[in-house]
Amino acid sequence: MRTSKSSQTRKRARAASITPRTIPLSPAMIVATGLILVLVIGGLILYPVARDLYCSERAKARVDTEREAIVDRNEAVQDQIDSIQTPEGIEDRAREQFGWVRDGEEAVNITGLQASDSSTILPDAIAPGSILPYSDWWTQALDAFFGYEYQPPAQLSPDVEPIVGL
Repeated sequence: MRTSKSSQTRKRARAASITPRTIPLSPAMIVATGLILVLVIGGLILYPVARDLYCSERAKARVDTEREAIVDRNEAVQDQIDSIQTPEGIEDRAREQFGWVRDGEEAVNITGLQASDSSTILPDAIAPGSILPYSDWWTQALDAFFGYEYQPPAQLSPDVEPIVGL
């Protein structure tokens, strides 16, 4: 009989040692846990909205950069138009493009010199999506965080290389 009482006592002792101990929860720990939970849920709710806002701001920056390039090109074209609309401008253009000379003048053809940029050449057209806004390390990190990838317009031909950050 003794052995059965001792084995029962040992079993009870083991069962008592296995019971989980409760962790005392202080009010500060409850508040901290609640605050962390609120922040995680808030982040999960607000992330899609913040991502959409960021992507739209990046698209706006791209369009603004393209617009600035187009305005600069238009100003250069307008300057050329203004220079042609004077008698001196017409004469200079006729001399450059067609080799025109006045009566009594002699034309001289010089070879071996490097060609200079002529004022008659129009600036290149700006293709949609060919100019990207300036991008620093912070912007690249936010692009990765929000999953922003630049999608060029469908009409951009594959042989046009984007110009980065004017």
